Amino acid sequence: MAHYKLILAYDGSAYAGFQRQAQKPTVQLALEQALRKLGWQGRSITAAGRTDTGVHALGQVVSFDFSWRHDDQTLLRALNAHLPKDIAAQTLTQAPASFHPRYDALTRHYRYQLYCQPERNPLLEPFAWRVWPQPDLALMNEAAQALLGEHDFRAFGRALKEDGTTTRRIFNANWQQAEEYLNFEISGNAFLYHMVRRIVHTLVQVGLGRDPVEIVKRGLETGDTGLVHLAPAHGLTLMGVEYE
Repeated sequence: MAHYKLILAYDGSAYAGFQRQAQKPTVQLALEQALRKLGWQGRSITAAGRTDTGVHALGQVVSFDFSWRHDDQTLLRALNAHLPKDIAAQTLTQAPASFHPRYDALTRHYRYQLYCQPERNPLLEPFAWRVWPQPDLALMNEAAQALLGEHDFRAFGRALKEDGTTTRRIFNANWQQAEEYLNFEISGNAFLYHMVRRIVHTLVQVGLGRDPVEIVKRGLETGDTGLVHLAPAHGLTLMGVEYE
């Protein structure tokens, strides 16, 4: 029995998030079904994070135990042959039995994409939020600097467990122009439920001149920004997870 570490990419458009749910298509369910077609008899796989409905990934990390008689690359190819077209295994390696993709993670990196055009672009729409007029990049970056460091982020999300802490540490948060996109890159030790999407919505309001730059700092200090909206899920991608 080997313990495997799998890097998974997926288009989350057709899925009710990563985590398995009753009566709904999820990425976890699709992956487990593909594994079972190869003879896997495990109860459940383990993942680094539970991406929301409609959220994508390039670097989701999954682990599972499996007695496989062939080499790792053969398992990778066989798995991809049974996965749907919108999910693909990127790399597969054997890991120590103690490896846990969630609890061993040191840094998680997300990207949120905007595109700024007066009308919808069907080729960009599935993976980016259309915002018009274009928000001010400098104002959004100025507001985002308040996110850096360790703070109580209860103004921007909630803990996954009822009694869980809402304190998180953010290592990087900045906006960049990338061809037709405005990309928000954010990395941290962990994230609250809806945290990145709520941060993005708040920063976009700042960039559009609807809220002051100080709103982020005020939210961290008081636990409330007065804003309740989220940026759409389809603009968000889990880019990768780092370990020791």
